[in-house]
Amino acid sequence: MLDTNDPKGAEDQDQQKFCVSDGSSHESCSPYIEEFSQLLRKVSTEVLKFTLMTNQQRLFAEALWEAQNYGGSESKCIKSLQERYGSQWRSMTKLSDHMEPVRTYYELVLLLNHERQWAEATKNVKLREQQDTK
Repeated sequence: MLDTNDPKGAEDQDQQKFCVSDGSSHESCSPYIEEFSQLLRKVSTEVLKFTLMTNQQRLFAEALWEAQNYGGSESKCIKSLQERYGSQWRSMTKLSDHMEPVRTYYELVLLLNHERQWAEATKNVKLREQQDTK
């Protein structure tokens, strides 16, 4: 059983370190994440899809989108909404509340790739620093 009176507060410190609101901790792991995120929001979906993404990234983003959004089928989503809310579902909810745009997943995959690249670069720098000190 966990001791609720942790004098060192180790779990709390870890939680604070990785908390969403703690931008300084995240920035040290992947600098320029906010700037990169802003850039992604400004460019068109076509630029995201065909210029900034590799084919593998695009396919991965689309697979995630399909997995989360009724296989990418609006008709399946509408059928589900009709089953859930009845034939008057449009008066209770909107299709956009239940199906996200694929662009969201393009941005997500690019942000994840950005973080991965920074993590690798940081690891390589630390390895070089360790080799230089020996």
